Amino acid sequence: MLYTFGSVIQLEREDSSSKIIEQICEGNFTESNAIECVLRVQSKQESFAWYEECREMVRVKAETLENEHPRCLVDGNELLRFHGTTLACSLASTLCSSDQCGVCQILKHGFSSNQQLFHGALGVCTSSSSAKAIHSISSSNNKSVRRKCVMLCRVIAGRIHNPLQEIQEITHRGFDSLVKKMRDHSEIEELVVLNPRAVLPCFLVIYNL
Repeated sequence: MLYTFGSVIQLEREDSSSKIIEQICEGNFTESNAIECVLRVQSKQESFAWYEECREMVRVKAETLENEHPRCLVDGNELLRFHGTTLACSLASTLCSSDQCGVCQILKHGFSSNQQLFHGALGVCTSSSSAKAIHSISSSNNKSVRRKCVMLCRVIAGRIHNPLQEIQEITHRGFDSLVKKMRDHSEIEELVVLNPRAVLPCFLVIYNL
């Protein structure tokens, strides 16, 4: 059984927040008992400050673009996205130091730009659903990796780069995120956020997979 400590708080199954998160996630899986538990992430105050700085930077850039991106002016084009990762410990009294435990690494150090893209560009990969986030986790034979998890995150997407355009426009024109995979030319299945501080974890969902 998981315990609670400074970085996460385990929610009771009857908690309204837990029920909402489970409903969002369970729609993507056929197994009704796939979710083991839901935890609320207690982000550090400095993480909130960095996140809001990212929002303000996006707004400032959008002011020079003459209404091309109204959502960027309003809230930085904030989205809810899923990020898949691994859990290699029991989340007992303290965060572990294992490189194989993606959960503890993110809770301790924040997200890192570890998703390599075109021409060496780096960013944090996020998905449109929990199922896609789970499937994005690389399979591993390492026995220390106990479970797969997803983090439901707030994301300042800012100006989103169209993959059909030249990749140089990411830096030359100030794009903040990059579409890695589209579906039917409308839904962004995989979005890579170029600034890791623009991704703020809110809930951690642990699966029995």
